[in-house]
Amino acid sequence: MPAAKNVVTNALLTMVNQGLQTAFNKGMQVVPNFAEKLNLLTVNSTTAEELYGWIKDLPELEKNPDTITWNPVEMLGQSIVNDEFKTGIVIPRKAIEDDQYGMFGNLASKLGQNGALTPDYELLNLLPLLFTTKLAYTGVTFFNTAHNLGVTQFSNKMTNKLSAANYATARAMLKAMKRANGEVMFTLLDPGKSFLIVGENWQVTAEYIVQVQHLAGGGDNPNFNTAQVVVIPGLGDAWMLWDCADLVTPVVYQKRIPLELTAALDLASPNVLNDDDFKWKARMRFAFGPGEPRRAVGSDGTTGP
Repeated sequence: MPAAKNVVTNALLTMVNQGLQTAFNKGMQVVPNFAEKLNLLTVNSTTAEELYGWIKDLPELEKNPDTITWNPVEMLGQSIVNDEFKTGIVIPRKAIEDDQYGMFGNLASKLGQNGALTPDYELLNLLPLLFTTKLAYTGVTFFNTAHNLGVTQFSNKMTNKLSAANYATARAMLKAMKRANGEVMFTLLDPGKSFLIVGENWQVTAEYIVQVQHLAGGGDNPNFNTAQVVVIPGLGDAWMLWDCADLVTPVVYQKRIPLELTAALDLASPNVLNDDDFKWKARMRFAFGPGEPRRAVGSDGTTGP
């Protein structure tokens, strides 16, 4: 005799939903999570967009002053608008009636993984734009040779392909960054929070630059253990050195609504009555935006060594 069919009840739908939610949450854990790896400044957003008043520089405290020097604080406005990401799946009523819903657990896991990967892909999409269209608070593209900030002019852009010598130049550029009044700005360059970001074709070169302790020709490698290598596929010849030890990092990760899976399971709803379908929707809201350009040096890799 054929197997008896399940009667679709609210209790059964609750059980199905719980199973899919568990599988969805499990899939969310299997992602690179570059925002966390790069120690990015993460801001919990409360509105459609956030306005960041980037403080150019705060004055240092004075030693034993006779009177307090009052320094006007100049703020630069920059906004990051949250984007919305969503997709959905449909499970036919017959599949649930015939006890076939167990097969959809793997689908829900993959949906959770795809959703959790969305920030990684968005960051990947942002990185090339830092050379072309994304502006820093100085009013020019984030990676640029002509930033102006108060009396300070600085460059955080190179064009050379990655090499040990060019990596050393990038570190020297970060160390030479100045405050708006021309004074030296401490660059922390904590090796655990400094990141050499490269595409997949430059991974071996990057690892040789910072992970090999002794050079092939003899002698110690001066770049050894000065940064962590982070490989982000799709960068091509471009590479970047980020100092993410400061409170404000080169890129800001703005989180509005976390990834969630919601279900439309009302037996009296039109999609069930008319189409005999049950629907689940994955949705999240977030955005990435440029942060502090003095904490990053980037090269588009368009010229030789």
